[in-house]
Amino acid sequence: MTYLALYRKWRPQTFGEIIGQEHIIRTLKNAVESGRVGHAYLFCGTRGTGKTTTAKVLAKALNCLKRVGAEPCNRCGNCKGITEGLAVDVIEIDAASNRGIDEIRDLREKIKFAPAVTTFRVYIIDEVHMLTNEAFNALLKTLEEPPRHAVLILATTEPHKVPLTILSRCQRFDFRRIEPADIIKRLSEVAAGAGLEVEEEALRLIARAAEGGLRDALSILDQGAAFGELKITAADVHNILGTVKIDALDRMAGHLAAGETGPALSLAADLTSEGKDLRFFAREMAGYLRALLLEKIAPGSAAQEAWGDPAMMTVRAAEYSMEGLLRAVEIMAVTEQEMKWSSQPGIILELTLVKACRAGVITHESSLLARLEAVEEKLQALGRTSPEKAAAKPKPAPSASAGPVQASLQRETKRKPAERGEKSEQPAATGDISPGNERPLQDSGNISPEAETDLARVKNSWEEIMNMIRRERLPVYYNYIKAQPLALQGSSLVIGFPEGENLAREMADRPEQKKYLESLLQRFFQGEWQVSFKSYRDKIETPGGKKHDDGDQVLNVKRRFGGVEVMLDEEEQGSLF
Repeated sequence: MTYLALYRKWRPQTFGEIIGQEHIIRTLKNAVESGRVGHAYLFCGTRGTGKTTTAKVLAKALNCLKRVGAEPCNRCGNCKGITEGLAVDVIEIDAASNRGIDEIRDLREKIKFAPAVTTFRVYIIDEVHMLTNEAFNALLKTLEEPPRHAVLILATTEPHKVPLTILSRCQRFDFRRIEPADIIKRLSEVAAGAGLEVEEEALRLIARAAEGGLRDALSILDQGAAFGELKITAADVHNILGTVKIDALDRMAGHLAAGETGPALSLAADLTSEGKDLRFFAREMAGYLRALLLEKIAPGSAAQEAWGDPAMMTVRAAEYSMEGLLRAVEIMAVTEQEMKWSSQPGIILELTLVKACRAGVITHESSLLARLEAVEEKLQALGRTSPEKAAAKPKPAPSASAGPVQASLQRETKRKPAERGEKSEQPAATGDISPGNERPLQDSGNISPEAETDLARVKNSWEEIMNMIRRERLPVYYNYIKAQPLALQGSSLVIGFPEGENLAREMADRPEQKKYLESLLQRFFQGEWQVSFKSYRDKIETPGGKKHDDGDQVLNVKRRFGGVEVMLDEEEQGSLF
């Protein structure tokens, strides 16, 4: 007798044997039991998830002579005929090879005839998205109003290619990818029934390689049985699929976590010498890092991913920071696609491993943001030093070894009050000035801002506030270039915009920008602040005693570029000419 493949021999024959699609099975069983079966169904999903199998089980349930509840008996003549593909009233059509209008016209003519043996005439159209537009148009009327004895079941892997006019006439069911744990359970049942001896690690490898398709998993199991003579080991599966062992993936993850570029490249070279497909390795590595990320976010998630010992993955995930692991997953995820179209995939993989190991050379926007956040955290930690310690500890002069951010901050604290736009009689701010770590302009203790802050102080500090906005939120800064404090009542500040700057005023009045400015004022002056915005016509006095109007370009340039205005005497002006 001709050998029957495992995926055919062990195809589910009842609703209860179909795994991973409980949301669909429950709906169909209830419809069969209550007699509320629709006239047209659309089964969507990736390959090997049970679309055609479910359609055949539904056809048996509708025509079974000895049905128990919603389950077919699989013993009556109708059930046996449908299972063996001999039932004349259950017609399977492959739309990939019968995609023209003539085949659909033939269906329209024959569907009118009553079933010969069964209760319902069932049409199962597989890969329905392959039909031509003309064929779809010919199917529309029949699909909308078929005879009472007809049920049409359409199956497709690409529902987006099915016209909306067809979709609207069907009950749609989306088949999900089957979870690795469910695939492993089903493979164990099939292996026991077929007399196969399979290692647990081999089952996990097959479940991962199947990518949610049970048919693919059964095909790999069948191939492994032929390769290993009814005994399937993990090594056999690796040889069949060209994949690498879990310990190699784990070692590579350890090298990436420790930033060990040399060992990582050596391991990749060893895999190449063993004849492994580097693109498969990149895909497996991306999946393993993803499992580590899930384990770090929600401990216990790796158990559902069929990647081996969850305890081992928990330990490995702990070696990464959250940002580092996110960055590693992001880098590895795009590597396989780049390798697919490259004539030298090995170089692509090596560059990827170097980037993942050496976070400092990555120029991706997310990595730069992570580095800036780390700098801000360090600056905030320095700013939490008590005022007494900050006053007792001498501030070192900027050195050549100091970083540009630290040196800039040190120079800022040593500037004279007049250079920062403050009056000389006011005490200068102490400590480093950094985003999130600005000290108030005065040490008022428990004195409220209503008693200690006046409009003159806000005006004198306005330039410093603007500089802080420019450092923290440059787009917001451009809205305030021409803005000036107008009035202060308690802790309510009125900020004026010159007449004609309505767009800038409206942008500043947005809740998020308004809240940010209020929090910034709180950092400078303490207390709770409220701001409002108005337009003004007349000229107003600036802190330097000069009049400010729309034509004051000097102030705008000073704010944009952080420069200072240099005044020359007559002798110096004459030397210029």
